[in-house]
Amino acid sequence: MSTPEASPNVQLRPTQIRPAVILCCGEDKGALLDALGELGFPAGAPVSEFRSYVVWTLPDVTVVLSAIGTGALEPLLYELLATGRVERIVLVGTAGRLSATRLPLGVGYPIREARVAGTGLDRECGDRPLFPEWPEFPSGPSATIVSSDFYYGFSPALAPGDYRHRLLGVRGDYQRLSCVIDLVDMEVGQFYALCRLIPDTPGLRFLAFKGASNAIDNHAEQNAHAPSVLRDCLEKALVALGLGARFKG
Repeated sequence: MSTPEASPNVQLRPTQIRPAVILCCGEDKGALLDALGELGFPAGAPVSEFRSYVVWTLPDVTVVLSAIGTGALEPLLYELLATGRVERIVLVGTAGRLSATRLPLGVGYPIREARVAGTGLDRECGDRPLFPEWPEFPSGPSATIVSSDFYYGFSPALAPGDYRHRLLGVRGDYQRLSCVIDLVDMEVGQFYALCRLIPDTPGLRFLAFKGASNAIDNHAEQNAHAPSVLRDCLEKALVALGLGARFKG
């Protein structure tokens, strides 16, 4: 049930927002809760569950589960960031593996560079790379990603009559980027763009961790690897936020 005191789309109250936020888009709620529990962060009951958004306020971090794509991400980020209470926000979740890489399935990586292709922000961002803002980018392997609002559209076309052949702009983006970018998802590019556009003052720190749950030509295998990707990305996100002591020691 909505209340007028909370934000209209996410039903957030400022007191529910911690300086550190973990955002997860389009993943299974049970898998997210299982991963948090395994890492020493049992979420318990949500403080808000409205429309496509679920929010948990933990002692050290606010966790938000959202639906996928630009249309879900933009109102969520506006209602989170316009309060000025968020200092650090990390996006976690699964992605598809493109042909440019042989990254292993089931492992998460910090995303050093993102692009958008077939999203609601294409006209704003163009083809320029989008970068995180994080004071100490995690050491070790990292990945690049392209984000699209087309889940099946940004993948290999099958037979000559496949609907993807009729997405002429998206087909061009896919053919141009799939051989040079590691991963494809539906949010990181927009996340990086909006985290720069929305806040009134600079200083927000933002970073994404994503990993491949499937090869882009095999969507059916994603559910077998999604839980391990999610757990790995969450563990790395908590370390980046300085909250890893519970499972590191």
